[in-house]
Amino acid sequence: MDTFKTIVPQDKDVAKHIAYYYFHESKDAHFSKDIVYHPHYLVALNVYSKVKIQWNENGKTYLPIQSDAKEVILTINNKTSKEVRLRGVFNKIGVVFHPLGINHFIDQPLHKLVQNKSASHFDYFGNDFLSTSSLVFNAPSLTDKRNLLDSFFKNHFKEFEDERVQKAIDLIFNSSKMPKIQELADHLLISRKTLLRLFKKHLCFSVEEFKSVVKFRKALLFYEEAITKPELSHVAYDNEYYDQSDFINHFKSITGLNPSKFFSSIRNISNNGTYWTFKTD
Repeated sequence: MDTFKTIVPQDKDVAKHIAYYYFHESKDAHFSKDIVYHPHYLVALNVYSKVKIQWNENGKTYLPIQSDAKEVILTINNKTSKEVRLRGVFNKIGVVFHPLGINHFIDQPLHKLVQNKSASHFDYFGNDFLSTSSLVFNAPSLTDKRNLLDSFFKNHFKEFEDERVQKAIDLIFNSSKMPKIQELADHLLISRKTLLRLFKKHLCFSVEEFKSVVKFRKALLFYEEAITKPELSHVAYDNEYYDQSDFINHFKSITGLNPSKFFSSIRNISNNGTYWTFKTD
């Protein structure tokens, strides 16, 4: 079997930008599980040990290797659900950033480091991060792992000076009605073109991609956190879908499933709102 554990940063400054850390591990050479993870506005920096990753257009496969070599991948899942095939022994660290969170630890635009790919090798932090990762993998407790990562990111903090993107994100999350692109630009006193450029530059999302994922995640949480599960028509209405057909089409475009099948398939695997679909034959 595998283990999946999460913990939030303790350092208050780090916690402003990092939502949580997670640690996913299998020690079983015969372990096999297929999962689907779904688009999110959070960005994940992942470190893999004892594994080779095989990529395809639908996702990736973990294959065990007899090596302690590490691979660092930044995942920006801004469009559709992806498959992961877990095989054998592996060990993984995840650092999950709030929107624009990682931008407070780098000194150049994010798009220059990931080239707008949904998952790409991320060598920005170099050997310093690899050395810290080795300590984290070997740390005896969850709090020890958390403290090592807190210290690393505390020491690598940088100011992110362009507040316009953060203001746009806040408006998307906090407005009673999802704002249109021109409304966002007008509020920020910038052109539509500038707004589109800023999102691509610093988030590797288009504005519409970001809004789409926020809407999807809000609907997911609305349903999953309800004590009494609401009718899907209520989920659609309370999350600004034009009608139930719009709701169904949106979920199908992202997950490949209609909402009823999607909600019956997902599982909450942590107290930080990590939802996966487990595939079965």
